[in-house]
Amino acid sequence: MKFALDRSSTVPLYSQIKQALIEELQEDERAADLVLTEASLIKRFHVSRAPIRQALKELEDEGYVVRHRAKGTFPVRRVNVSLSPTLELGGISSYLTEQGLKPTSRIVALARVTAPDEVNEILDLDTDARLLYVQRIIYVKGIPLVWSSTYLCTPPDFLPSMVELEQAGTMFALVNQQLGMTFTRGVQNIWATGANTEEAEALEIEPGAPVMVSATTLYSRDGKPAGWRRAVHRADDFKYTFGLNR
Repeated sequence: MKFALDRSSTVPLYSQIKQALIEELQEDERAADLVLTEASLIKRFHVSRAPIRQALKELEDEGYVVRHRAKGTFPVRRVNVSLSPTLELGGISSYLTEQGLKPTSRIVALARVTAPDEVNEILDLDTDARLLYVQRIIYVKGIPLVWSSTYLCTPPDFLPSMVELEQAGTMFALVNQQLGMTFTRGVQNIWATGANTEEAEALEIEPGAPVMVSATTLYSRDGKPAGWRRAVHRADDFKYTFGLNR
């Protein structure tokens, strides 16, 4: 994208450079792959180092870029996703697909495990109960958006393969297909916090960066709690939309 600085303008050069870069980052689909170096920008805009450094500093302060020492300055990759409160259990991938976002996912873990005490208490289980556990990361345009951990009460000999899970699409669909189990509703708590080291690594963000966490207790057809899911969302990419009736 060609841009000419107006050196006679009362608008400082760094502000003009900053605005030019913002427009480029917003309009160019390939912008997420750019590496903004001081040397390349000095050559491009024909200015000294000072206005380039000021422009990059303000872009970083306003969340457009992130700067890594000895690596360069990189655009912040964002995908704005608005989630409906009527979203079905396990339906986020389908919902994102309907929005034209073409999500992909990676299964991190699939096993039968002893659940944490918090989960056992919520589901009213013995401490040695072993639940079906799946951990998954959902991506859009290569950006990890959601990292989820799900525990389900299923028969002790039930452990599907990753291939079966991928083919079914979601664990909820799989247990329905193979076991006839249906989760009819969920009660969800949502809060904001800072990412711990594990969450930051999974979502490719800095430790302490803001994340949105949702913890959902899942209820089976008979009304009993039979599962629990914790999902960590990148806070800069998600918002929930709620409707209010009088």
